[in-house]
Amino acid sequence: MTVTADKRREQIVHEVSDNQIVRVSDLSDLFGISEVSIRRDLERLENQGLLKRVHGGAVAVPHVSFGSSHLAKMRSHMEAKEHIGRAAAELIQEGDRLIFDSGTTVAQVAHSIPGDLLNAGNLTAITASLPIVRALGSWKGVHLILLGGIFLLDYEIVVGPQTTANLEDLHADKVFLGTDGLTFSNGVTTANLLEAEVDRVMVNVSTEIIVVGDSSKIGVIGLTTILPLNRIDKLVTDSQAPADFVHSLRQQGVEVILV
Repeated sequence: MTVTADKRREQIVHEVSDNQIVRVSDLSDLFGISEVSIRRDLERLENQGLLKRVHGGAVAVPHVSFGSSHLAKMRSHMEAKEHIGRAAAELIQEGDRLIFDSGTTVAQVAHSIPGDLLNAGNLTAITASLPIVRALGSWKGVHLILLGGIFLLDYEIVVGPQTTANLEDLHADKVFLGTDGLTFSNGVTTANLLEAEVDRVMVNVSTEIIVVGDSSKIGVIGLTTILPLNRIDKLVTDSQAPADFVHSLRQQGVEVILV
């Protein structure tokens, strides 16, 4: 079967959704490409929150299913997240102390850090997110601090009093913060109360607050507020962001980076 890489990945997601589990060897035979290429596809799809890799293959993400229209929308958002991740990673400098929130867009930032910085950039990465650990933990130029706490399997993060206590004695140059919603009325919001508690401390111990989120989050109000929009230093989003929203945010002194 000869298909484009994007189409192949879409079909892989359908296979996982339909069968709940797929094997690398079976996908290699189905698409007529090497198992190494399939593993790269699975890694990319896992970073985008569409499946979870296991030994020899991948399994469906709990409580997530994809219809064709939803999948097309998700694929569009995935492309935006990749562009956002690359643009945000360009803000990282040698010697930076960085906090990484959870979420697929923040994970794209971690995966987009240039190799020279990862190998010899003397970076410090602080996180409560296991996907960030997988992305950065093996690089020689990264000093990784994994926060302790209560593990939430569905989110692959740790939360709770131990997590916030671990953060309170630290200081970071930059925090990369994900979001479920961005509005002037409610600020940067998220759907998880426990995660929001951790995010607020991450913000308080960071010099620069960088929010990363695609334009579908603009106008959406999550369950709880992390911080008001005027406390953001930078927002990295895609070019589909409403012009009036971007203009108003810039008027409040926030740097908006469109990709």
